[in-house]
Amino acid sequence: IFSLTSYSQDKIQQVEVVKTDTQIEEFSKQIGEQEFRIDFFDLLVMESLHVGYEKMNDTSTAYGLTMLINLGDTDLNDSFALTPYFRLYFLESEDYGGYGFFAEVFSKLAFGETEAYNDNFTNNSIFPAYENENFFDIALGVGLGRKWINRKGYSFEVLLGLGRNLLLDDDHRDRSEGVARFNLAIGKRF
Repeated sequence: IFSLTSYSQDKIQQVEVVKTDTQIEEFSKQIGEQEFRIDFFDLLVMESLHVGYEKMNDTSTAYGLTMLINLGDTDLNDSFALTPYFRLYFLESEDYGGYGFFAEVFSKLAFGETEAYNDNFTNNSIFPAYENENFFDIALGVGLGRKWINRKGYSFEVLLGLGRNLLLDDDHRDRSEGVARFNLAIGKRF
């Protein structure tokens, strides 16, 4: 009996904690199912304010909206843009919900000013005439990213997305068919 007892005391038992869907949902509710964030890359590099709001549907899906306001005189054509999106979270989303690697589908509604070719220009110059013109465009695209979140509900997000402008006019000199999204954002769940 003595040798059996000492043997059993030396034996290490492995305990595995299994998180149920209910536990994950309760923790997600504690840190919040809504998030507000600011994109610091656009603020520092492009002189534009880019803020976002996201609402978690469940632990692996979310939808949201970002808003961009151009604050400076930069090469950015968009003066104002709204970008609604839908996200699917993968891998780590089982722990907190709404974080880890994600894929998103987005659309972008953009307003701005661009240079457009003027057909009615009557100058004897050989160079084409361009004038400023307001535009509205809609883009569709996809993106991939990663989000980290701590137990206090603060988040950091990296996103890279590509899309296509659907209403592009060929006369616009400084706009392209493609749309690129790159975000480095810090947020807070509530």
